[in-house]
Amino acid sequence: MSREAFIIGTGCFLPDQVITNAALAERLAFDPERIFKSSGIRSRRWAGDGAATSCLAIAALVHALEDARITPNEVDYLLCGTMTPDRFVPGSSAAIQKGAGLREIPCLDIRAACCNALYAVQLATSLVSSGVARNVAICLAEIQSRYLDLSPEAATTSMLFGDGAAALIVSAEPRAGSLEVLDVFLATDGSYVDDLGVRSPGTAFREELRSDWYPRMNGQSVILQASRRMVAAGHTVLERNHISANEVRWIVPHQANANLLAQVARGLGASQAEVVSVIEEFGNTSSASMGIALDSLRRSRKVETGDYLLMPAFAAGFTWGAALCRA
Repeated sequence: MSREAFIIGTGCFLPDQVITNAALAERLAFDPERIFKSSGIRSRRWAGDGAATSCLAIAALVHALEDARITPNEVDYLLCGTMTPDRFVPGSSAAIQKGAGLREIPCLDIRAACCNALYAVQLATSLVSSGVARNVAICLAEIQSRYLDLSPEAATTSMLFGDGAAALIVSAEPRAGSLEVLDVFLATDGSYVDDLGVRSPGTAFREELRSDWYPRMNGQSVILQASRRMVAAGHTVLERNHISANEVRWIVPHQANANLLAQVARGLGASQAEVVSVIEEFGNTSSASMGIALDSLRRSRKVETGDYLLMPAFAAGFTWGAALCRA
């Protein structure tokens, strides 16, 4: 018999180093105010040279465990979503398991880019609902600053990204302030596999070029597909749960670009909903961004019992989807 699943705790960690648009402007040959107007970003956090992605994830997980009021020994399964792992093999979840003091539990890395939060929540919900695990920890973390091409030629891409981490605890038992996971919808179309992402290291590219180590983005294709797919995913998950857009109180999207978020909100037609955005201060933290936004909302204490939360995202692949939760 399937059981319900709840997000009972959240946490995040942002590095101390603040990188403003002005600090990037000279290297990118891009006006600071133009960066803000085109992206909605004024600053982002970058990790120091000694930090590993797992370090950020562990710090976020500590906060999430405290919020959920459970101990590391009560975690039965660990999921880690990142595009910037500590090492090529093994995945970063092993380092997180050790560093966070978890038991010898299953640990799995996910590579669905900016949709990692949705994939992880769907997997965690399935593990809890099936009885395989009672408490699943999700870590979402990125250190993207080390892989950016900080030249004028790559300005429109490199200006977007920041470092950070978020963590969620999905459980079979609700707590005060928890969110019930009602549904997750996901889809992928590999026709656009080279329009967004990082090529190397990869077996498809035998002659490794320095440029293949940097993020590549076909901006026009990404914006067009993201706006359509995120809206469609949101409508799909609402329709199959018989909920109208006007019943949604909060939209908690992947923090890609402020202009895209506004476009998606209009497309969803959720006139009563408030869009949760942290992009102005933290930039696009990719895998971690939805978790950081969700943690920010929960800690604001603005969510009321019965509120519906819609969580849409779009990522390299292209892959996209949306989750629906209820407070």
